Amino acid sequence: MLPNAVLAGAPKSGTSSLFRWLADHPEVCGSSVKETRFLLDPDDCLFQKNSNVHEHGLSGYERYFDGCDYGLAKVVLEATPAYLYQLTAPDVLSTLDTQPELLFVFRRPSERAYSQFRYLQGRARIDPRLDFRRFIELVREGDPRIPTHGHANFALAFGRYSDYLPAWLERFPLERFHFFLFEDLRHDPRSFVKAVAVRLGLEPSFYDDYAPPTENRSSRVRSTWLHRARRRAGRHVSRRTRERVKSVTAGAYSLVNVESSGSRRTSDEADVLAELDAEFEPFNERLAELTGLDLTAWR
Repeated sequence: MLPNAVLAGAPKSGTSSLFRWLADHPEVCGSSVKETRFLLDPDDCLFQKNSNVHEHGLSGYERYFDGCDYGLAKVVLEATPAYLYQLTAPDVLSTLDTQPELLFVFRRPSERAYSQFRYLQGRARIDPRLDFRRFIELVREGDPRIPTHGHANFALAFGRYSDYLPAWLERFPLERFHFFLFEDLRHDPRSFVKAVAVRLGLEPSFYDDYAPPTENRSSRVRSTWLHRARRRAGRHVSRRTRERVKSVTAGAYSLVNVESSGSRRTSDEADVLAELDAEFEPFNERLAELTGLDLTAWR
């Protein structure tokens, strides 16, 4: 029991929401956790010593899909957006007897970096006094004040999508790829997920009356002490147990310690975003060539 569809990128591009929307479809069975992270490279910061293909093989991967039945599910799905930047993931998936459908959602790189900055700030992973311009400067410098957690130190590199796609394009036929834009997902979620459903051979009418919930909204914690204590407690249990506990307690925790971070930007943040747009332009042009996507909106 292995996935026949993998949502393989990119982080901070709506993949949590898309996984949830697809997994809600009666013809889809999602992995027991959204991000199995099973096919990561050993040097990746999210690599799991107790759950990876290098030490546990494909039989270990199958455990994430124990609850799926190919007789009932047309699509067996997992979503680890960091796969885009790996070599292990395309190497392993390309050798399966049936190569999976590969879904990639790309977000305007400058906005992706800004979203990552806001996430890190809201989750007390970086100094809350750090502004966006200084954050970008420290990322460029490889400063230790920017953690490796969540690939924060790759906030810029991970927006150069065209640097990483060739490793996938070399291993799979073009018909296996499905490329989408986060901006379309955000603009009209229902139409977006119906289009994805059609690509995967699912009945799109399921979404006619579906109200797509939003995952991972921008937020910040009220008490960094409480947030860190919760993280420390999670280190002493398995990842599956941690995910279940988080799911059960998410509502209460959000009520007590999470608030909306808002979306207002300073004029300097707008200037930095414009500077990043110019920096990413050559990479975006290459991405358009590789994928056939119309990236006019990113300009």
